[in-house]
Amino acid sequence: MEAREIATEIEIGAPVAHVWAVLVDTPRYPQWNPFVVELRGELKPAQVIRFKFRIPPAPRLPGRATVLQVAPAAELRWAGRLLRPWLFRAEHYHLLAPLDGGRTHFVHGEIFSGVLAVLSWPLLRILAQPVYRRFNTALRQRVEQLQPAPP
Repeated sequence: MEAREIATEIEIGAPVAHVWAVLVDTPRYPQWNPFVVELRGELKPAQVIRFKFRIPPAPRLPGRATVLQVAPAAELRWAGRLLRPWLFRAEHYHLLAPLDGGRTHFVHGEIFSGVLAVLSWPLLRILAQPVYRRFNTALRQRVEQLQPAPP
């Protein structure tokens, strides 16, 4: 069965280490994150995390996923499923790459697969894409706000 993907990207005016520090500071997500409004658990491979996310117009929804990849200042990835992977699986990813001038190229997305992913794809694509973009903008604002002033 064919997978479906939502991918977004943004440039952030800070080094990857600063972006990474905000991305993995999950206790502070409620202060800035409009998408994953709460995340509990350790961001270590094979660990289970629990979170609450919001895709308007829906209220906060609970989620559970297994951390797949944690490569400091480069990649954070987790995947959750509904009952069985063939029914619905969502693999959420964050990729960071350094740019000239101490900036970061940030790619954020999710790969959906399974029967329900195919059936719900038109709705997922319409509702989720703007949420991912809002997340990116909020992350950029948070990182740049915390960025030390140049000397």
